[in-house]
Amino acid sequence: MKDYSLFFWITGIILVIIAFFVTNMPIKSEMAFISGIFIIALSLPAYFASIKWLGYKKGLFFIIIMSIYAVSIETFAIITGFPYSEFVYTNLIGFKVFGYTPYTVPFAYVPLFIGSIYLAALKSRNYIEISLFTAFFVLLADLVLDPAAVALNFWIYKIQGVYYGIPLMNFIGWILTGFLAAVVSIVLLKGKLFDPNKPEALISSLFLILCFWTPSCFYLKLWIPGIIGTVFLIFILNGSKGKIGNYSN
Repeated sequence: MKDYSLFFWITGIILVIIAFFVTNMPIKSEMAFISGIFIIALSLPAYFASIKWLGYKKGLFFIIIMSIYAVSIETFAIITGFPYSEFVYTNLIGFKVFGYTPYTVPFAYVPLFIGSIYLAALKSRNYIEISLFTAFFVLLADLVLDPAAVALNFWIYKIQGVYYGIPLMNFIGWILTGFLAAVVSIVLLKGKLFDPNKPEALISSLFLILCFWTPSCFYLKLWIPGIIGTVFLIFILNGSKGKIGNYSN
């Protein structure tokens, strides 16, 4: 495969425009199917990069295991309130698995994680440090998307917090689950994280997701999340040397 970075740059610009319309029009439950397709579409570049990197069987196995992890921890959190605090999903992002968790959750979470652990492996070759960096990058992503998603009524927290209505416990939960996800992936990948042939496109979905949610924050006048998203995007582009769509390594 080749370098599709230009395509992703153009797509990122289009997502900035789409974000304007999404944040300035009413979102109805009848549009959940469109939201689901959108979330899945943004996840596919990172999934393809994972399969290109790990091979079909191992790549698919990795994606499935991490998806099961995402649905399991999310369902547990909805039922118990731990580790994210008590919250519920609305009907705006697809039907719910077991009546609790939208089927789109793994497509939303796993690409964030894939991009985050890619960045973490650039910063360190120590597994503990990689896990900590991964948790930090996943947290940064949530600091951007969570306020906008709450403002758009995709999910609702039962206890309001100081950060745009989001409780502190939610962010502690993201650190914990991001760290655990990194540990699980380290076991699954068995040293592949240090493969010099990792494609930069592993970061593509994280880039695209932030290209949507960062401007969404600005359109919704959520200034701090918007600034965090902008800085994170710059960091991503620097880490990948701008080759966000390179599958050819």
